[in-house]
Amino acid sequence: MTRETKVVKPRAMWGALLGACLVSLSACSGSSEEQVAALEIEDLAAYWAVKGQDVEQNNYIHPVIRFRVVNQGSLPVGYVQAMAVFKRELFPEEAWGNAFSYSISEEPIEPGESTDFITMRSDSNFISKDAPDQMFLNEKWEQINVEVFLRVGPSNWRLAQGLPIPKQIGAPGLDKFLNPEDPEQIPLPQ
Repeated sequence: MTRETKVVKPRAMWGALLGACLVSLSACSGSSEEQVAALEIEDLAAYWAVKGQDVEQNNYIHPVIRFRVVNQGSLPVGYVQAMAVFKRELFPEEAWGNAFSYSISEEPIEPGESTDFITMRSDSNFISKDAPDQMFLNEKWEQINVEVFLRVGPSNWRLAQGLPIPKQIGAPGLDKFLNPEDPEQIPLPQ
């Protein structure tokens, strides 16, 4: 009596197992395109930050955006990436600066929940001998706009929101701390 032996190649076995896992995972979690479509941006603020001064007394400022991402879908969403593309108004097709975040949250974003604030700073600067708040008055000043894109895992990048960067140094609401009406009400660190 001869016994027939079937040889199973490990690579084929692992491939079949991996394929079955991916199919079952995507059935439970929805596609990455559906997940990224369920994400919205809220509490978006844009402003300029002082980056510093060099030895030649040149001042550097760069645009910053701050926002939260909200999951409007029905399933948790994990591994969300964010990208900000900063563009000059005179050259809207060319990127002037950018910022990127590999994963905006350590944990998946539950349905109806939002992330902590995400802050993204452009890698490009304006440079001038003028004081930072006076740079906006320079005749060579160019308006900068930003577009925020989101992606979930292998999804395509989706434009979530865009806006012009206002001519303002510091985050909105910062002025109440810099020039308080009642200095006694600001708690001091201990």
